[in-house]
Amino acid sequence: MPFALELALDPESAAAVRTAWRALAVAGFPLMADLGANPHVSLAIWEEIDVTAMSAAVAELGRETAPLPIAFDRVAVFPTTGVVFLAPVPDAALRDMQARCQRRLGAHGRQPWPHYAPDTWVPHCTLAQDLDDPGALARARSVAERMPLPVIGRLERAELVRFRPVQLLSAAPLAPRANAS
Repeated sequence: MPFALELALDPESAAAVRTAWRALAVAGFPLMADLGANPHVSLAIWEEIDVTAMSAAVAELGRETAPLPIAFDRVAVFPTTGVVFLAPVPDAALRDMQARCQRRLGAHGRQPWPHYAPDTWVPHCTLAQDLDDPGALARARSVAERMPLPVIGRLERAELVRFRPVQLLSAAPLAPRANAS
């Protein structure tokens, strides 16, 4: 089972994502919450990690990092992987954070997923996945596009998870810079 470093959304923006998840479930698409997922943006995925070292690094990351504002302004798809997602407005701070995490935490992981490399990573919040049929992907996108946009919020907690199903291994709130040491 792979491992991911995720940044979880604040409660209000997470509620908007959960509403979209429920609408997709009513339309016949699997509910992301049934997998144990929290609304999030993944920064990195590895096939294997040193759980102890990675958990310590995630805690340190939380102490050093302020919450990041995020605004999702459109629904998009990854057609080759059958994923419907919310796409955020391009943001240099989020890209910098992702690259920093890859540099600092990568030493604790093995077999990183290549599409999470800083030069290829596409930030996203998954709404539906495993949609191998192009028709299902189009229908799920149509349902997701009914959600009110933009969704504006903050990424406020780093979470280390093993998935599927999602199992939280460690979490660290992102601390305001004034409190970071």
